[in-house]
Amino acid sequence: MIPVDWVVVGPAAIVFTGALVALLVDAFYPRRTWLGSGLPASVALVVGGLELIHTQGPSRYTFAFTLIVLTGTLFVVVASNVMNFENAMPPGEYHFLLLSSAAGALLMVAARDLVTLTVALELLSLPSIALVGLRQGDRAAVRSAWTFFLASVVSTAITLMGISLLYGVTGTLQYAGIREALRTTDLPNSVVAVSVVLTVVGLLFKLGAVPFHVWIPDTYGGASVMVAGYLSTVSKAAALGALLVLLAYAMPYSHDTWQPLVAIVAAVTMTVGNLGALRQRDAVGMLAWSSIAQAGFLIAPAAALLTVNGLRAPVQYLAVYVMANLVAFAALAVVLRLRGSTSFHELEGLARTDPPTGIPLVIAMLTLAGFPPAVIGLVTKYVVIRPVVDGDHIWLAVVMGINVMLGLAYYLRLIVVLVERPDDDDPYVSPSPPVSIRVAKAAVIIGATGLVALSAWPDLLMSNLP
Repeated sequence: MIPVDWVVVGPAAIVFTGALVALLVDAFYPRRTWLGSGLPASVALVVGGLELIHTQGPSRYTFAFTLIVLTGTLFVVVASNVMNFENAMPPGEYHFLLLSSAAGALLMVAARDLVTLTVALELLSLPSIALVGLRQGDRAAVRSAWTFFLASVVSTAITLMGISLLYGVTGTLQYAGIREALRTTDLPNSVVAVSVVLTVVGLLFKLGAVPFHVWIPDTYGGASVMVAGYLSTVSKAAALGALLVLLAYAMPYSHDTWQPLVAIVAAVTMTVGNLGALRQRDAVGMLAWSSIAQAGFLIAPAAALLTVNGLRAPVQYLAVYVMANLVAFAALAVVLRLRGSTSFHELEGLARTDPPTGIPLVIAMLTLAGFPPAVIGLVTKYVVIRPVVDGDHIWLAVVMGINVMLGLAYYLRLIVVLVERPDDDDPYVSPSPPVSIRVAKAAVIIGATGLVALSAWPDLLMSNLP
């Protein structure tokens, strides 16, 4: 009998069980609302979090990545109340696919061998593709799902090629064994370099880094807003966690090979993402390109990553990014449901006409921009740039500084739109919404309150995450 480390797989097993229960509940007691399948899905995520807190995970960084994935997925489940389950989105299938994908994300960040990493990668990807195309009668969603599928196939093929070569070079699939084999190998540097680079490139593809980003704008634009929010946060967190853990645990002795690659990709990714976001006139499109830019900031510290302790900066930045981005996407999902569009024109004066939605969106934009009074955004920008400077990658730190300014331009532009007085003589006033939208708004307000609390007391994050 194969031994199972329940400390590692426990949260993922609980979440996947919740996915099955959600599907069965919807099958036997169909209700086209969140309460039918969303309730067991939420309970499973809470129980998975309690299990994680009880066991503390296999390592402190796995604990942090797992906590981010669980919390982010729970927020998505609750905020998904705003989705039109009555007409377009089957709730049982939605929650089953969402939690199945989250289970894959949990396994990815906990993986310590290449087989588990590969299986988890597909468990994350395939349900995510189905989520994008799940909306009934929506050809744009199906087209976006196909785009996502083709990109996923390419990235998986590249990853498998790299893993195959890496196994051939090292003779082992365990991270610890790979680490030792790469330290003592007598093989030519070119052979080792190709195997390492292909493996890293495959994960960068999943992260949406340039030049592997072309699927993101189309996929996010065609998917439901909360599905796009999930892909830009939880899915990205899993890919980042898997990449950084692989580099820190398995490939520290090959850093001369992958560090220049990561530095160049990070610089190009944040620049291309920001330039793309500057051209957008729709908030969801802007956040799609912004998520590409943020991927550059997330992987930049890896350019100076030599030990496991170097994971601290990206973990802290990731936690704030996930919270702020989910608040933004959830607020936009509410706007889309009430107004039918997330264009800048529809968002004019939102903070005045619908404060419970508009003000949290302003707070999220300030946090992503790293602009006061959102102090936590500024602090994490400093945290993520500091190791790059300490690693003597001054050119990359300069590029990061320039891109912080570029990000300010479009984040503040949207903030101005949100707070300015509407042009219409008879501005839109939000009616009393149904309970489902009120629950989604409550999630938005709670998330924004968390961002305000972290800005007031940054040590809440800095002292409690590794």
